[in-house]
Amino acid sequence: MTSAVSIRREAAISVVINGVLSLAFFLGVFGMQSRPLSWGTPDGLALDFIPQSIAVCLMSALVPALIARRQLGNGPTIGPILRRAMLFAIAGAALGGLLAFSIGNAGFPTMAWATALTIKIAYGGALGALVASLSLRRLLTSAQNI
Repeated sequence: MTSAVSIRREAAISVVINGVLSLAFFLGVFGMQSRPLSWGTPDGLALDFIPQSIAVCLMSALVPALIARRQLGNGPTIGPILRRAMLFAIAGAALGGLLAFSIGNAGFPTMAWATALTIKIAYGGALGALVASLSLRRLLTSAQNI
């Protein structure tokens, strides 16, 4: 049953998708003009970890699980998948809040735009891979118990 679902492949896809989405949202929030960005006010680079973490966790738990559910054919119902995705989103909110609070209060100096962009893309990709892997492992474990 697990041969139909490749956790590594889905995690890699999640890295790419969340990296691209992190890039798009970064450009939407911070613009395309290269400039120093502050972690606190006025730019709020640290605060941006909250919505990024929520979105990455939600989508990385939901989309691969729905795809895997379809591949499994006789997989679990959609309810547990939705609940798990919401729990990952809540965990993402907590992680993003912790990052925002700790980084925002650390007094770090401003950061180059390109460096901030690289950090946000890497963070989105890494978090996406982690959440997709955890979500799919749980899904496959529950599918084997059906």
